[in-house]
Amino acid sequence: MEKMKILVIGASGMLAGPAIRKLDEAGFELRLFSRTVKPSMFINDYEIMQGDLFRPADLEKAMSGCNAVHISVSGVDDASATRVILDAAAKHSIKRISMVSGCTVTEENRWFGFIDQKFRAEQMIIQSGIPWFIFRPTWFFESLAMMVRDGKATVLGKQTELYHWVAADDFGKKVANAYLNEGNRSGIYYIYGPERYGMKEMLEKYCAEFHPEVKKVSETPIPFLRLIAFMTGNRQLKFAASLFSYFEKVKEPEVPEKELASLGEAETDFNSWVESRKN
Repeated sequence: MEKMKILVIGASGMLAGPAIRKLDEAGFELRLFSRTVKPSMFINDYEIMQGDLFRPADLEKAMSGCNAVHISVSGVDDASATRVILDAAAKHSIKRISMVSGCTVTEENRWFGFIDQKFRAEQMIIQSGIPWFIFRPTWFFESLAMMVRDGKATVLGKQTELYHWVAADDFGKKVANAYLNEGNRSGIYYIYGPERYGMKEMLEKYCAEFHPEVKKVSETPIPFLRLIAFMTGNRQLKFAASLFSYFEKVKEPEVPEKELASLGEAETDFNSWVESRKN
């Protein structure tokens, strides 16, 4: 049987790394593609290609000889990116396409532009005629580091919802398991961890382990963030304020345990994740 060769688009991103490691361990051939991907980012040697997915010649070259495409992009218009990827895939023998989405990506949440982009990207993949996997993860332990800056830990807005925080390695395992089982039909897979915590509580636990100098986790009101973003013209802050305002309103979907375990159990709780980071 021919070994599947997977093109990972967005290979320099945070969520691409664990998927790359686990796909490699599972025996797949990989080609890594992004504007900034470098060999020094990885322990193992991979076929690496720098390029812009919105430049047709770059994308065509990257996709040539591959059987599958895993999309793990961030900071771009997901719908536009997916459209050009599918256009290129139609010219090659792509047997499977997968995408990293988000657990709150649903029709009813399309009022938020970021979610609308991902929803439209999902629909393009579903309607492409190519067998597909869509992964909808919740919040990652790894994202907690971004909430600590200059000796201060801050939650944006009043975040009261609970989330099944998941380890990036568990996510990577599920991506690999989906590809390993060739009998898997096209489907949407939610990626949750075994424990549920509020955002402030999770950040407090994180700081206790990795930033003991932080004595208090603060909560910054969204209106204040929007004012600062407006006054400074800071687009990243403006987006962050909008994103966390969205999460003030939207809950993590309830998903049956059997469905969550369809690609294997997510076994890493917070304490196990801490130990893996410290070792």
